[in-house]
Amino acid sequence: MFRKIYDKRKEITNLIFLLYILAVLSLTFIVRETMVFRTPGSRGVVMEPFRELQAMIEQPNHFFWFMQITLNVLLFIPFGFLLPCVSRYFRSSIATVASGFCFSCFIEMMQYITGRGLTEADDIITNTAGAAAGVFIYWTAVVLKERSLMKL
Repeated sequence: MFRKIYDKRKEITNLIFLLYILAVLSLTFIVRETMVFRTPGSRGVVMEPFRELQAMIEQPNHFFWFMQITLNVLLFIPFGFLLPCVSRYFRSSIATVASGFCFSCFIEMMQYITGRGLTEADDIITNTAGAAAGVFIYWTAVVLKERSLMKL
């Protein structure tokens, strides 16, 4: 009985993770603010780290840059939270954060190759930070769950 419940929960978690990955890929490739394809000579690449943070501090449109940073972090929190739920291998925080980094690099490379979006070092940094935040939330939930079980 408990095995059936565990298997069903695992299937649902795997499905949620798959839908999440598809949603991220859709947001980063299909649903773009501008559907302007960049030609090989005009591909947008910004490799200056923390450029968005500097722009948020120095430029008058602080909220725009704040949202850019925040949304990139928020986009990868589910990655860091769900991946350890999907596979025991990713219960290692380092493995999960490294996977978030690799997935973000993949997205940025594909945006460059396909000419969709802007390839930015800041996106990789903020996405990786989001994956790390998701791992932190995962482990917080695990500890809280264990504490509540110990009280029973």
